[in-house]
Amino acid sequence: MLDLRPKQRLHLAAHNLAGRLGLGDLRPLRITPEGDAFRLHLEGGSVLVPSALLWRSYRRGWTARLDRLTREFGLDQAAPFAPDEAVIDMGANVGDFTAAALRAGAPRVLALEGDPRVAACLRANRGADPRVTVDCAILWKAAETVTFYSAPGKADSSIFLPPGTSAVAFQAEATTLDAMAARHGLGRVGLIKMDAEGAEPEVLQGATALLARTRMVAIDTGPERNGARTDAACIEILTAAGFRITNPGGGKRMITMAINASYV
Repeated sequence: MLDLRPKQRLHLAAHNLAGRLGLGDLRPLRITPEGDAFRLHLEGGSVLVPSALLWRSYRRGWTARLDRLTREFGLDQAAPFAPDEAVIDMGANVGDFTAAALRAGAPRVLALEGDPRVAACLRANRGADPRVTVDCAILWKAAETVTFYSAPGKADSSIFLPPGTSAVAFQAEATTLDAMAARHGLGRVGLIKMDAEGAEPEVLQGATALLARTRMVAIDTGPERNGARTDAACIEILTAAGFRITNPGGGKRMITMAINASYV
């Protein structure tokens, strides 16, 4: 049974009709239940997601989805990657950016997702690839107990309660990016992609050692912290760590990008 209301089902049907007619670069897709999740059958591939509501992210097919993430998070600028450079996908969701990073030539990807339901889909989608390490971890500025809000239906799971979202709250142990990098033996990092749903400054505060050996960061600093953006706080932390801001978070997706001026 799809978790779609009648109006949402109508939107999906209208999309598929438009896709079959070749309108607006839309591509038809099909959704089938798979355990507690849903598989989206797309042009160019398939992906397991925790909610059928997420089909909207794939309206133009799998390849277009990867192309968009590549542009938004600067993968085209970060590549090519050296053989000893890893990519960190922080806030990996179901693994789309991880797939884009592999396509761009990343030799290794550490994919981190805090929501257990979403992480299960991430493992199903990307965990079998020997170049990918998947870990279910909530990232924060320190190792401590936090309240985490699970809202996988809109990809809004966060330490900060998503505004206007029905979320399930639970207590969990958070950790730091520095600790995760040490746990998985990461050395040099070519790119950290970060989508922490409002917790970006705190995640950066817990990555002091890792930032020193990271070449580039691309952070979603949109208005997800109780309705406020996190670009100013992230830029302050990155600048103090020796990064040069190349994109201060403009554009529709509001991605803040920076390059480590002393990276060797």
